[in-house]
Order: sequence, then C-alpha cells, then structure tokens
Amino acid sequence: MMSLPIRLASMSDRKILIAAATVAGTAAALIYLLHRSQRAAVATADELDAEPSSGVASVGVTASASPVSASAAEVTKPVEDTNVTRAAEAQRFKDRGNKRYAGRQYEYAIADYTKAIELVDADDPEAAKFYGNRAQCYSSLEKHPEAERDCDAALRLDPVYVKALVRRATAREKQGKLDLAIVDYTAALLLSDMQHEAATHGVDRLVKQVAKEKTEAHLQEPMRCLPSASFIATFVDSFRKIRELIRSARPSTAELTSALESAADGAARAALLVQRALGRMQAREYEDAFRDWASAVSLISALGDVDRPPAAAGPSDKQRQSTLQMWSSADGPSPAFAMSMLGMFLHLRGNYDQAMSCYDEALKLDPKATEVLIKRSSLWFEKEQVPKAFADFDKAIAIDPKQADIFCHRGQLHMLQQDLQKAVTDLKKSVKLDNGSLLSRLQLGMAHHRLKQLAEARAVFQEAEARFPDSPDALNYHGEFLVETGDLAGAAEKFRKALDVSGGCFAISHVNLGVLDLHQEGGHSPDIEGALARFAQAIEADALCETAHVHMAHLMLQQNKWAEAVACFDKALALLRVKQEVEETYAMREAAAAQLSLLTSAPDIYEPVMERQRALMAGMQMG
Repeated sequence: MMSLPIRLASMSDRKILIAAATVAGTAAALIYLLHRSQRAAVATADELDAEPSSGVASVGVTASASPVSASAAEVTKPVEDTNVTRAAEAQRFKDRGNKRYAGRQYEYAIADYTKAIELVDADDPEAAKFYGNRAQCYSSLEKHPEAERDCDAALRLDPVYVKALVRRATAREKQGKLDLAIVDYTAALLLSDMQHEAATHGVDRLVKQVAKEKTEAHLQEPMRCLPSASFIATFVDSFRKIRELIRSARPSTAELTSALESAADGAARAALLVQRALGRMQAREYEDAFRDWASAVSLISALGDVDRPPAAAGPSDKQRQSTLQMWSSADGPSPAFAMSMLGMFLHLRGNYDQAMSCYDEALKLDPKATEVLIKRSSLWFEKEQVPKAFADFDKAIAIDPKQADIFCHRGQLHMLQQDLQKAVTDLKKSVKLDNGSLLSRLQLGMAHHRLKQLAEARAVFQEAEARFPDSPDALNYHGEFLVETGDLAGAAEKFRKALDVSGGCFAISHVNLGVLDLHQEGGHSPDIEGALARFAQAIEADALCETAHVHMAHLMLQQNKWAEAVACFDKALALLRVKQEVEETYAMREAAAAQLSLLTSAPDIYEPVMERQRALMAGMQMG
C-alpha cells in the first residue's frame, strides 16, 4: 500500500515504459518480450548436425532403440579403406555417431565423435560440429560440465554456431549458471533473427527465474536509505494526526538541539527529540527525522537502537523503564506514537520485520491507537497477508468508526485488490470525514478513472486542484489523468505548473514531461534528447526518484549505451521495494546485461545483428 499513494504514475508508468521502449524502434533489453510476437521456426537443441560430407558413404552401422553389443575396440576400429582422407574418415565417424545417438547409444556415439575430433586438424571449422554433437551426447547423459566444455571448443572454432550456443546454455542452466545461460540463449536468439524456439523459451524462462530469485534476495536485504521526499510527504500527509502535529508551532531545530544538551532526564530528552523530529519532517529532512525518532525510542526500548554501532551501549533496562513511566505521564506525543513513527520510517525503508516489531510494541503501549493499526495493515499487505490487513482495519473501525484515515487507506487496499466500487465508497467517506485530506481525493479520482467514470474522475481532480492549488501532487495527478484522456497539451500545462509551485523540485513531473516528449503529435519525431534532459532534471531534483532512473535506462538503450542502461537499472533497483516493480526491473536489467556482455565480448558479431533487429522492429512499427 505504501507504493500506491505516491503518485498517479501508477496509472501511467506502464504506458511510459512501453513508450520509452518502442519509440525509437526497439528496446533490445526487452528481447524476452519482443520475441513473443514472432513465430519460432528453428528446431530445438537436441537435433544433431547431420550433414554428410559430399561423396562419402556413412560407416555401416545400423542404429537401434537399444544399445548394440559392440566392444570399445569395434567403436574405434579404423576404417579399412586406406585411400580415404582423414577428413572423410572423420566424417564417417561423425555419421556413425549420429546414428548411434539416434539409437540412444550415447557412450558409443561419444567415442565416434571423439575419433572424428582426433582425425581432423585442430583448427578445422568442421570440428565444431563434432564437438557440438558430442556435447549433445554428454547432455543426454546428464554430464553437463563435459557438455559445456565441448560447446566452448565448438564456439572457439565457430562463434556463430547457434546449436552450440543453445546446448551450452542448457548445460549452464543445469549447473545453475543462469546468468551465463541467459547470455547464450540471447546470442542464439539474436543470431537466428529471433526465430529459435529453444532460445526463445530459454530467455523467457531464465530471465523470469533470475529476476524472481534476485528479487527475493533483494527484498531480504536491509535498506539504508529512505525513498524520495515527495513519496514520504504524500504518505505522511494521509494521516491527519501526523499532519496536524507537523504543522503545529514549535521552537527551531537549533533551539531544540541546544535544549537537548541540558535535558534533565530521559523523558525530557525524548520530548525534545520528538519535537525536533516533527520539525525536520516539516522541512522534509526525513533522514534526520528518522534518526531522531530512533533516538527517542532508544530511550525506552532496544527497538530504537537502529543502526547503532555494536560497541555503542544504549541506556540500561532500568533507565529505559524509568523513562517510559515518566514519558507516559507527560503531555505531548506519547511513547506509543514515537514507536509507531519509528516503525513507519523502518517500513518506508523496507525493514519490514523491524517495522512490525515497532508497530506491535506501539499497540502494546496503546491498544486503541488507530493510526498504528492502519500502518500495520499496510505492512501486512506488503507481506502478502491480506486477511490480516483487513482485520486491522476492522479493529480500527471498531475503535473509531469516524476516523477518516481508516477509510482512506482501506480504500487504497481495495484498489490494489481491484475492488474498485468498494474503494470509491471508502474514499468518498474519507473525503467527507476529513476535508483536508488530499490523498483521499486523488485516490478517489484514480478509482473513478479505473471504473471508466471519466466525468466523475475529472470533477474530483478539478476539485482537488482547486482545494489545494499549491500542491504539486494535485497538479501532477490531474495532469496524468489528462494524459489518459488524450489531452496532452492540458497535461503538459499541469506538469509545468506542478514544477512551478514546487520550485522545480517535483521530480515525477519532470519525468512526465519527458514522456510527453516521446509522444509527439502531428507526425513529429519523438524528442529523445528532450526526454533525456527531462529525466536528467528529475534525477537532479530528486536522486531517489526510481521512476526517473528506469526511464533513463530505457532511453540509454535507445542510444545503444548499454553500460549506462544497466547502471541506470541498478540505481533504480537500489531504491525500489515493491515486489512487482523490483521483479520487472530485474527482468529488464538482466536482459540488457546479457546483450551488453555479447557486445563487449564480440562486437564485430553482435553489433550488426542488433542493428538489424532494430531496423526490423522499426519496419514493423512503421507498417
């Protein structure tokens, strides 16, 4: 749920990515998608190279479905015709090996291919087929390291030998060398003009598998930075209590810092840290605010010892218990609230287990804290435990049935579950209960849009803009709605106004203007350079804007800047925490990295091949 309230780009991001991928012909990083639209015609990898040499008869061995009773000596027995050349003799052994392979006599076939290899010159290109066929036999015997070695030998002799590439990919896949297998399948797919069935399925299967595995590992790693400031600001604003506390009057950060130096006890120190954290949130200094919330909580619980060096000792248990008692009886935000805020920042940072511990502890301190239940429901959803998420909403409604935040966030959950009518009902109720909630209005507009209730959606976005004229979120959401309705000029005006009211700092509007540069009307060519400049401005305004990095990656691909594209995907992945987004980005990144590997290792072979693919795709789009 925390992924949704940030921007309406969730309504247009997919379109933007597709536009960036296709506007200049083809995003070659998306081979695993592009090839699905083309019909595979080349046979699979288990066929041998069986072309006999001209004018040379095959060795007289009849293949059968069961192993023959030939001895090893018979397998390698020299051909009696001493007049045939070594090359012709090698071909005869190859032909006999092919027949034995067909009869599933793999060990005997291996011996024949080995003899063929021994008979030809080491640099004879024909030897590539002998190695390739022997590799297939090894694969049939599940001897994948040997198969890989033979494919290496075959490809040294013939670097564009597609069957050897596919066989090596299979051998590498069986050994768990998935990244290398993707490279081989990609090479085979490119060299066959996207027409090799085994390579087609191999790329598709392994890119998905690797993306899934890397996503799981990625989501287990602790994050060390928060998402973008605009992301956090929009989410925080959706909680009325937090919103009002942030806007309340307080001493300056400098004054609070000075007072902390002379705080009489832990409770006094905690109160000052809370006020400084709220002040820093008002100034959108979220990393500093996060540290203040952690410091405040560390005065009452080890849960606050986030990022504390192991050697640095915190307060004793006795000191923490004393501070908790004093703080609980004081005026101002409670210990439960501070614990909840730390949980929220840990949640935003992707530290889900630590966040859950904070939410649980906050509810122990204050079982009726509805804002904690709302946050925890969001975390349950992130953990893919939807029934528990709805159960927390039910608990919150039982405590306070007129709490607007409950219906705002439950409405978002309904949207994520594609239960749009229920989302509209909840969001309308939230707007009615809290006239100051911008997020409820924007999500309501999105829900109407998804229901194809365009008139209702337009009215909501117009009302949101009128009610919050200085909100870049309101303007940007309205602009993205106009994009969806085809009013690109009106959308551009909203995006520019969002940048005006934000002092040029609202990164997603830079991104959206860049996307419009790729959608030139009236027959004009897409403005690739203009879009690149816009995406660069977005990153300059907010280096944590993962969407800008993803779009920049796509346009780097359009310019054949493969290393830069992979680097941009990596920057985006360092920021993404939503499972689906991470997995999709890894898939694109792995496909791009495979092609970068090919271009780096064999540019003379793969540059013209990829250029031909771009030309073919451009022709398909023109047609």
